[in-house]
Amino acid sequence: MKNLLAIFLMVFLFASCEGPMGPPGQDGGITEWWIKEDIKVKSSDWELVYNENKDPIYIYEYRIDDQDMSLYTDTYRKGLITTYMYLDFDDDAEAQTALPNPVHRRDAKDNSILWTETYSCDYTRDGFLIFKVTFSDFFTDQRPPETHFKAV
Repeated sequence: MKNLLAIFLMVFLFASCEGPMGPPGQDGGITEWWIKEDIKVKSSDWELVYNENKDPIYIYEYRIDDQDMSLYTDTYRKGLITTYMYLDFDDDAEAQTALPNPVHRRDAKDNSILWTETYSCDYTRDGFLIFKVTFSDFFTDQRPPETHFKAV
C-alpha cells in the first residue's frame, strides 16, 4: 500500500501540467516616479485642528501645497502616493517606516506618563499632502517634535 502511494505521488509530482500557450498580454504602461525626500516639519509648523465650534479635535496637521505636487494631481485618481516617516536612532543610524506609524512616548521626568503619537498622511484631489498626528491621551498643550517625512 505504501509503495502504491509513493508511485502515485511520484507520477502526480512529475506529470506535466502544460497546455497550449495563451495569447500575449498587453505591454505595460509608462511608470512615472515622483519622490520628495526629507520633508522637514518643525515643531512650530504643526497646527492644531479645530472643528466648526472652534473646539480642538486633538489632531495636529501640516499641509504641503507644493508646486511640484500640483503637476501630479492625477495621482489622486490613477496612482498611489506612499508616505514614510524617518526615524533617527542615533547620529549614525537612520530608518524609515511607512505611515501610519504609532510612536510610543514616555515623559522624561515622570516615567509613569505614557502616550502614543500616531502619524498619518492624507493626499487630496487638489494636490495637498496633509501630515497628521493624533495623541492617545488627547493632551495637545505640547506640539509634536520636529519630524521628517518622505513621499513617493
